[in-house]
Amino acid sequence: MANENKALNQWAIRHLDLTDGENILEIGYGPGYSIKHMLKHYQDLHIDGLDASSTMQEQAQSRVSKRAKDKQVRLYVRKIEKTRLPGEQYDKVLSVNHFTIWDDPKTGLLNLYHTLKPGGTLVIVMQPREKGADANRTKEMGENILNDLQFAGFDEFSIEYEEIRPTLAVCVTAKKPRSD
Repeated sequence: MANENKALNQWAIRHLDLTDGENILEIGYGPGYSIKHMLKHYQDLHIDGLDASSTMQEQAQSRVSKRAKDKQVRLYVRKIEKTRLPGEQYDKVLSVNHFTIWDDPKTGLLNLYHTLKPGGTLVIVMQPREKGADANRTKEMGENILNDLQFAGFDEFSIEYEEIRPTLAVCVTAKKPRSD
C-alpha cells in the first residue's frame, strides 16, 4: 500500500506545478509523504496541513522534521469542513485520498475557496479502495468532485485518470477565478 500511496502523492504533486516561495495547504496529510516529497524538491515552500488524526500529526512531524526549516511546516489536527481558514492565504491546495471522508464536502470546498488566493489551484486525487472498487467507481468519484467544485465557485477544471495499482485513480484540478 505504501508504494501505491507514494505514486498517488507524486502524481498529485506534479499537478500542483509548484514554485519556490508558494504557500501550500494539504488536507489529509496523513503520515507526511507528500510534505516530505515537496520539501525534498523545493527549498522555499511554506506548507500547512490539516488532518483529523493526532496520530497522523505525530507521524508527519517526525517524517518532515529533518527537512523542514523553522516554521516552514505547520501541521494542525482539524477537519477542513469545520475550520475557518484565513482568506486568500494559499497559492495551492492538495488533497490525496481524503475527499470522500469529509463530513461535508461542499462546506470543505467553500472553506478552500475562501482560503485560496485568486488564480490559486486546488488538486484533489482519489483512488477508491473499498471492496469492489473499479474504474466506474473512480469515474463516479471524479464527477462528484467536479460537481462539488462547481458548486463552490471554482473554474478551469481538469479531470485526468491514471492506472495506479490497485485500480484507476482520478485527479481533479480547479482554479479559483482571478476576480469574483
